[in-house]
Order: sequence, then structure tokens, then C-alpha cells
Amino acid sequence: MMARPVLTACLVLAAVAGARAQASSQSSAQAWPAGAVRMFVGFAAGGSTDIIARDLTAELEKAWRQPVIVENRPGANGALAAAQLLRLPADGQTLMMIVSGHVTNGFLNPQQPFDALKDFTALSLVASSPLVIVAHPDFPANDIRATLELARAKAGTLVYGSPGTGSVQHLSMELLAYMSGTKFVHVPYRSGALALNDTVAGHVPLSVLSVAQALPQIESRSVKPLAVTSVTGTDILPGVAALAEAAPEAGLGGYEAELWFAVIAPRGLPPPLADRINADLVTIVKSPAMQEKLRNEGARPIGSTPQEAQAFMTAEADKWGGVISRANIKGE
Repeated sequence: MMARPVLTACLVLAAVAGARAQASSQSSAQAWPAGAVRMFVGFAAGGSTDIIARDLTAELEKAWRQPVIVENRPGANGALAAAQLLRLPADGQTLMMIVSGHVTNGFLNPQQPFDALKDFTALSLVASSPLVIVAHPDFPANDIRATLELARAKAGTLVYGSPGTGSVQHLSMELLAYMSGTKFVHVPYRSGALALNDTVAGHVPLSVLSVAQALPQIESRSVKPLAVTSVTGTDILPGVAALAEAAPEAGLGGYEAELWFAVIAPRGLPPPLADRINADLVTIVKSPAMQEKLRNEGARPIGSTPQEAQAFMTAEADKWGGVISRANIKGE
């Protein structure tokens, strides 16, 4: 049996070591950032993710008094940038702006070399944006009820375009088809812009896109909006009904599908540093200037705790994983 004096000495040493580790972690958070901070974006410049990341980093530079540099690393629906992020130290010097596809990529590509939920530190949800289903002006239906009736009449031959297989836009239509008991034919494009262009040209009658991407063509009446995918309508498209409100009798009560944006870091980020970065992110997202920028992008500002962000992403993975499994969707 260990003698009492020795046991007491061991306990004192353990307490001192723990206090030193905590002090070191807190000191690191206070000393951070040690130079420029990088923000990975897993998509090309010019899209909604890139624009929101640049708006956010412009404000972070002021708060951190260091350059915050957006690095576009497109590929594999954001998975390429996420894999590169994991090879870097968890020191807060490199972060990443992710979107909804971050938690669904693994269902589409089981060989993905990381776990989207376990291998990263969630820092904050930044914003979410509803999607909008748009149609060519000559499309015979003017709302979602008539569109669903047309889909049933055409017996699974009604075509729509999306930014790609497994995108939240694609999955939102699969969820719509499942809940309403209808069928559509999916045409994947390399980007939302290409899907929108083909709808404007009349090559595909429908497409599902982010509100921000479709808004200019809606305002010019090059396409007409049929419904948005949020629980309720959105101020940026007044008069356009939400699917859940427009057709509850079609089984769409409670329907919701949104494109969301969040900031993550590699797993192992010290909690005091994670808390500091989170506090700065939330302060900026809730500022009037940033809220206006987000709303101009058709997005709803959020700002959350790391725990809320992690819980939300877990729920999203469960929801869309079920959609992918039921529809037997495979990655490209």
C-alpha cells in the first residue's frame, strides 16, 4: 500500500501539472493568433460559400488584428479541403468554412478518409439559406401544388437540374419526392449557375438553387419561383410560399431543407481557444453590418455555440443520410 505522505505528494504533483496545463492552454488562447489565419473554402471563388467566407474574414481581421486569408481549395464537394485541413495542427491558425455537404459526403463516398463529425472541432453555425425551386416562364404550373400534380401526371418523367449529385439541392428534391409520393428525373450539373442557365434557356423545365443564386433571374422574370424550402417563407422572396405551407395536404407538413454555413477547425483544438474563436464569430455574425451582408446573400444569420453547431450537424447527417439511403444515391 502506498504510504500516505507519498500519496499526498503524488496528488499535489498531479494537481500542479493539471493547473499548469490549463494555464498553458489559456495562455495559448490569449497569445493567439500567431500571424495570419487561413480560412479554407472547398469551392471555387464567386459562389455563396466564398462570398460569405470573405465577408466574415474581413470582419475577423479587424477583431484579430491579423490577416485572415481565404484559400479556395475546390474539389469533391468540399471533401478535398477538409482532408487537407486535417493534416494541419489544431492551433487555430487554419479554419474552414463548410456547407451542408460536409456531413453528407461520407454517405455518398464511403471511402472518404475522415469522419465529418468526429475528426473536426465545430466552432459555430454562421448562417442558413433556403433553396428555391424555379421554372422556365413557359412551365405550365405556377405553384408547387400544380407542379406535384404535373409530376404525378407525367409518371416520373418531369426533369429538374441541380448543382450536382448529392448536393443539398439534389437531396431536397429527393426528400420532396419521398414525402409527396411523386417522382422526378434528376439532371446533375457541375454548378448551380449551369443548371440555372439551362432552365432560363428552356433545356430543363425546373431547377433547385440557393435563393441568392436564383434571385437576379427571378427579378428579371427569366425564371419563375414555385416554392422555397424553408419552414416558412423568406423576406427576400415575398409572396413565394414555403413547401410545408403550400402543400401540407400533399404530405409536406414539416418539410425543411436549407443550405447552411459553419466554421470548423481540426479536432483537438484547445477548448479555451475554441471558446475564444466562437465568441468572436458570434459577435461578428450578430453585428448589424454582417447581418445585412448575410441577408443580401439570401441567408439568415445564426451564430451558435460549438455544442449547438455539433448537435445540428449530427442531426443533419442523420436526416440526409436517410434520404441518401432510401433513394440509393451514389457519389459521382
